[in-house]
Amino acid sequence: MKVSLLFLCLFFLGQIPEAQSQLLKEKILIGRIEWVQIPDLQIKHRARIDTGAKTSSLHAVNIEEVDQRGELFVKFQTVDDEGKIVELVRKVDTTQKVSNTAGFVSKRYVIKEKIKLGKFEKEILINLNDRSKMEYKFLVGRNLLLGRFIVDVARSHVLGD
Repeated sequence: MKVSLLFLCLFFLGQIPEAQSQLLKEKILIGRIEWVQIPDLQIKHRARIDTGAKTSSLHAVNIEEVDQRGELFVKFQTVDDEGKIVELVRKVDTTQKVSNTAGFVSKRYVIKEKIKLGKFEKEILINLNDRSKMEYKFLVGRNLLLGRFIVDVARSHVLGD
């Protein structure tokens, strides 16, 4: 009985590196900074990859609630990769309470948009936040990364410029 149990343990332990290797082959390697596109908004940004952030975040200022046929929308301004101001109106999917690194909690509007990171595309929730004091106007959170990407923090622009 002990020999059978030992054999089964060794057999399954031997499979772990192969299984891990297969999982790694299926994931896309990215660096700490990558280009992201929001095709429907025609915006492209150098984005900071943040595995600690639950939700991705887009720079937005002058946010105003707008009622359209009984549905909540937000009108806001953001910038493109050249710093040009872009004014947008998007449907609010939800709101979130978000804690920053200092522990300050704020309410943020959340929109749903398709994001393109390299060749990978996914519709995700994006919270709107004033990132004007931050170098990167888009932050990629775990809601885009989970299960698809491996982040090498020693590199950037792995997917190209």
